[in-house]
Amino acid sequence: MIELKDVHKDFINGDVVTKVLHGVSLKIGRGEFLAIMGPSGSGKSTLMHILGFLDTLSSGQYFFNNKDVSSLDDDTLAQYRNKKVGFVFQSFNLLPKTTVWENVRLPLLYSNEKMDSRIIDEAIKSVGLEHRRDHLSNQLSGGEKQRVAIARALVNKPDIIFADEPTGNLDSKSGIAIMSILAELSKVGKTVVLVTHESTTARYANRIITIRDGLIVGDDKNTSIIRTEEINGQLK
Repeated sequence: MIELKDVHKDFINGDVVTKVLHGVSLKIGRGEFLAIMGPSGSGKSTLMHILGFLDTLSSGQYFFNNKDVSSLDDDTLAQYRNKKVGFVFQSFNLLPKTTVWENVRLPLLYSNEKMDSRIIDEAIKSVGLEHRRDHLSNQLSGGEKQRVAIARALVNKPDIIFADEPTGNLDSKSGIAIMSILAELSKVGKTVVLVTHESTTARYANRIITIRDGLIVGDDKNTSIIRTEEINGQLK
């Protein structure tokens, strides 16, 4: 589904060049649940931003569904962001004083697809928030806000979900609930890429990439995946 070949990323500010990624090569298969781990400043968020069409690479190649997307223009990148990927961020990024339903609907406003309220209701139901459908976002708990963010990421039926530190602003129980939703999405075939610095969070993924100083230094199959029964036990 995704292949990076020798990807570099530099940030330029005047005469200062900051090299962040130093030749990253990576393949992600359809249906994988992949965690990208690394300390602050390692380049993991930059890598996710490139994978999610939020930023462009400086050199190398990026193939998405067998198409070279290394040098797409801004308009095409925006179309990919809206149609092909969904994002879940640490800070939720919900519209304040706007209902759950309206927040989830937002990606459809930028799409050419016909507006169908059933699609929105289905996304809300998938994260267990039917009872909060008409509540304002500022009336929700942190865990509920992140569920809304996941529903919003799902509403356009994207090929892949990117989750950047999705439990970072949550208490332990809410964090476990969010990870259980992402794990369930993976089980039904959705591709999920998780960025985290927490090893316990990464254990929900099937595969763990470790990045340090802009290089991939580890690529391991996770042999201690947190199972459904463990999740249920943690939530009790």
